[in-house]
Amino acid sequence: MKTTKNKTDIKFADGMFSDIMQSFIRYKRSCGLKYEDPTVYILRQICNQLNCYPVSCIELTKEMVLDVIEKKAHESHTTQARRITYLRQFAEYLSMKGYPAFIYEDERIHNEVSTFVPYIFNGEEISKIFQVADSLPLISKYPHYHITYPVLIRLLYSHGLRLSEALNLRIGHFNKYERTIYIEKSKNFKSRFVPLSETMSSVLSIYLKKRFGDAPDTERYVFEAPDGNIYNRGAVRHMIIKIFTTAGLPSIRDGRHPRVHDLRHNQAIMAMEKMKAEGLDLYCALPLLSIYLGHKGIRETEHYLRLPQFRMQEIATSDKHLVEGMIPEVFWDEE
Repeated sequence: MKTTKNKTDIKFADGMFSDIMQSFIRYKRSCGLKYEDPTVYILRQICNQLNCYPVSCIELTKEMVLDVIEKKAHESHTTQARRITYLRQFAEYLSMKGYPAFIYEDERIHNEVSTFVPYIFNGEEISKIFQVADSLPLISKYPHYHITYPVLIRLLYSHGLRLSEALNLRIGHFNKYERTIYIEKSKNFKSRFVPLSETMSSVLSIYLKKRFGDAPDTERYVFEAPDGNIYNRGAVRHMIIKIFTTAGLPSIRDGRHPRVHDLRHNQAIMAMEKMKAEGLDLYCALPLLSIYLGHKGIRETEHYLRLPQFRMQEIATSDKHLVEGMIPEVFWDEE
């Protein structure tokens, strides 16, 4: 088994708050919290801003806190609220360590109801996305990415996984006989089994054999990075958005393209439409969908379904879309 990156290796620019911020992250991880790349990215931004203040010792004043939490131009309220939450936790940690720290009050955090509507892909767009993914060129420096992304995108689209869940998936978590994958300790530390369609199970089996051979180490990641570790989520998002762009998907707001997470929203809508078409009471079906998606409650699932109308007829669901031409016959190991 290849060694994986040590999560305690956190690199911050030099400054008054850098060491204590890294200590805070290690403390949170020791408490069982993941504190992965997206969280560390926010904390690094906070730390960089705090390092700019002309202070001679570690302290967090009210003026500094109010400055850091101020809403930035073109920033969503959700992003601002997330920064406030992490800064509050950091302030509480400083206080626990005996440093003077102003703690922003919980009830003052702005929780504006989001009006964001996820992008719903139509059948033609999904076909183009798959075509672009299936046509990725072979690059000697990254000998497997041209077969990795076609499978990854199909898994995200057809079964509604979070990107982090797919990237953390290990070979041993896939049971081709029962056609399931095991999602271990995902968001809110919830684990679950996800049933796979016969087609997606076949796709994964073909991919794993082509990628790892007949008897792979079950601890290796299904979508293993070139260095044997887990892929960086930011890099994967960037690549998938690039595939969206190449496929000709339109920009939807502020020049941005649809998000990778919108593939998960699509799956939720597809599942609800299927249950609706089969005559199942949607309110009875909602708890089932909530468990399938790994939500902590139906309120979170309802958020996924806040759309003007279901558009199942515009979403591609056929097996042909999933498998046609997805793994090119390229023998990179002969080069």
